[in-house]
Amino acid sequence: MSDPYANLGNAAEDIQIAIADAMDARSIDPAQVAMRHAYMSEITVPGGAFAVEMGSGTGHITRDLITVARASRALGIEPAALMVERARTHHANQPGLSFEVGDAKATGLDSGSVDLVLMHTLLCHVPGPEDVMTEAFRILKPGGTLAIFDGDYDTATVAIGDFDPLEPVVKYMIDANVHNLWLPRQLVPLAAAAGFATGEVRAHGYIASGEAAYFMSVIDRALTKMQAERLLTTAGAEGLRAEAQARIAENRFFGFMSYTSMLATKPA
Repeated sequence: MSDPYANLGNAAEDIQIAIADAMDARSIDPAQVAMRHAYMSEITVPGGAFAVEMGSGTGHITRDLITVARASRALGIEPAALMVERARTHHANQPGLSFEVGDAKATGLDSGSVDLVLMHTLLCHVPGPEDVMTEAFRILKPGGTLAIFDGDYDTATVAIGDFDPLEPVVKYMIDANVHNLWLPRQLVPLAAAAGFATGEVRAHGYIASGEAAYFMSVIDRALTKMQAERLLTTAGAEGLRAEAQARIAENRFFGFMSYTSMLATKPA
């Protein structure tokens, strides 16, 4: 199936709104926040650093470039105008933070003008990720840092037993929304081919907690899409949704996924 993230700016408005809502839910999930703070806190930038996030979505992670990675200025580049508008609304009170509609493969920024480039759950959605890596290499200063964080989506699961009926719902959504399922396992050679010196590579385990907002957003969107494609009746979709909600209410819901982070450097 086609990944709507790969051409998000041209997706239908209702799809963009659903994705923006899912991004917002994921961005404030405590376990998601802890993972991104863990790898961002290891980044070292010079005083007055200028940082760029490619594929900035609703802006929460771009803001972390200032509040966690300690950049002085941060720019989020995002192809979907709806996302940019929401990001500007969310983060209007953060000094040094800005958002623009743009293309990660052709940012228009000057060569050697950026201290830190971040790609947070971007590359798995991009056909031709090597073009994005080439652009990141071009705009980074010598000695600048590339930080990548992406989902190892083949590990995503909500199963609590054999033949769990919610498991294919999650797998369906991943198939419909991820262009390259194996991207995190290809990061090191991809970065090296672009000219980067690769550094720390780490795995981050994510387990849903509380209201499981991120996994519920995945399940909700999957059931809506499956119903629209006549793979499920209304009753079938509502039954599976009720099952997920009941597990959360009874503290029986399980959701897991592994992520990978990598820090790399443009040689001085």
